[in-house]
Amino acid sequence: MVGDRQVRNRGTIGGALAHADAAADYPAAILALDSTIVAEGPNGERRIPARDFFVDFLTTALEPTEVLREIRVATPGQGYGWSYQKLANQASGYAIVGVAALLALDASGTVADLRVGVTGAAPVAWRATATEDALRGKTLDQATVASAAELVDGDVEFLDDLHGSAEYRRRVARGLTRRAILEAAARAGQSR
Repeated sequence: MVGDRQVRNRGTIGGALAHADAAADYPAAILALDSTIVAEGPNGERRIPARDFFVDFLTTALEPTEVLREIRVATPGQGYGWSYQKLANQASGYAIVGVAALLALDASGTVADLRVGVTGAAPVAWRATATEDALRGKTLDQATVASAAELVDGDVEFLDDLHGSAEYRRRVARGLTRRAILEAAARAGQSR
């Protein structure tokens, strides 16, 4: 589901993240996994939380003299479920909107942890913290998830281009957020 044939055979995850293409798939997953980007430059090593790494369209927190050396991803513990939902541009495979969700349920079936990363819909990938906060500690049902998915856009300015209007992308982001959370919850429930 990630990239075209050339990218899958020659590209790297680090290169894709450093490029910071608004329609790339990896940023959503890296954000949902709460990863850390390790940069190296003349002043040594610097660790950048993924949520601070993507600054703007094709712009990251890397300094001009730094390279992305490493991506640190913590393995989710037992009981986590995941999902990546994407509306792809049919010609390129890039995300018009992509949503990654990582979710853990506690013993009573309520949301113990939730992380949602969104890509493609705006000039920069982002964490949907309002959606995450709205569901932590809650028991999931269709209505609760739908209500929280309405918060996915926060104060993000959606792209408006030949692939879709800003309003279209907003609606798709909400729908894919619902799907990603429900699928992640189903997987989390199966792993308990």
